[in-house]
Amino acid sequence: MREIVSTAAAILLATAPTSAAQQRQALPAFDSGAIVISAPATDPASPDIFGTVALGAGVTAYGARWRRVSAADEYDPRVRALAAAAVAAGSGPLSRLAAVHADVGRRIRWRGDLETYHVSDYWAQAGETLTRGEGDSEDIAILKMQVLKATGFPARDIYLSIGRDRQRGAEAMLLVRIGSHFYALDDRSPAPLRATAGSRFRPVITLGRGGAWIHGRRIADRRARTASAVLR
Repeated sequence: MREIVSTAAAILLATAPTSAAQQRQALPAFDSGAIVISAPATDPASPDIFGTVALGAGVTAYGARWRRVSAADEYDPRVRALAAAAVAAGSGPLSRLAAVHADVGRRIRWRGDLETYHVSDYWAQAGETLTRGEGDSEDIAILKMQVLKATGFPARDIYLSIGRDRQRGAEAMLLVRIGSHFYALDDRSPAPLRATAGSRFRPVITLGRGGAWIHGRRIADRRARTASAVLR
């Protein structure tokens, strides 16, 4: 498993973008048959999203960043104000989810890290993104996460997925679990969407309170009754 995690992280971090226009193309494609993993069926709480199977990844290159931004600015007055507005918009979890998605989308415009922070990749805290009024996909997702937690969503039900969009290249997306379903907060969509197969987004690594997962596709093995995943 350690070799698998190292390989996946190396794939993700192999090419640093050299311009803002290249940031969404920073994640290179890789061979779907390169790595094969065999494992028992995953826990139901794992993020089996967009038609993939998720397997525990242990320590990843993103862990420290995730812990830093997850612990910051949840109690920022501006975050709390956005949360209060979302709660006022509707008491149900789907109503709150839609309100946060729409409100953050109106307030924050997309801008790459090279233009904003003059580095190729930086994960801004929620307060930084609110102050600047701009950020890339990770920054926007992190802000939504903190607002959602302030509305009452458990941290264990919120995830950040890093992968590749077939049109836009490297991408990050916030995921929220409500009941048995995962919802994706895609910046291009006016409303949260079910994280089911058929999306242009292909997750590679997903981070959550419980750890990290790598994604592949499930292959049925009737004799062994196991789930195998081939990294996409």
